Amino acid sequence: MKTLLSIIALSFASAGLAAAADKCPISGKPADSSITSKGKDGKTVAFCCNNCKAKFDAKNK
Repeated sequence: MKTLLSIIALSFASAGLAAAADKCPISGKPADSSITSKGKDGKTVAFCCNNCKAKFDAKNK
């Protein structure tokens, strides 16, 4: 039973992470996968528009 509950909890957690990745980190609006930049950690980040991308790039240089 613990295993089943763990699997359910992990599936909800991963779904939440996917949803968060689909939002622009600047505005919180839905992200456009064609507008991206690399963060300081090397991860690719998607934005809703080029203005948000420019704000992110200015902070992360």
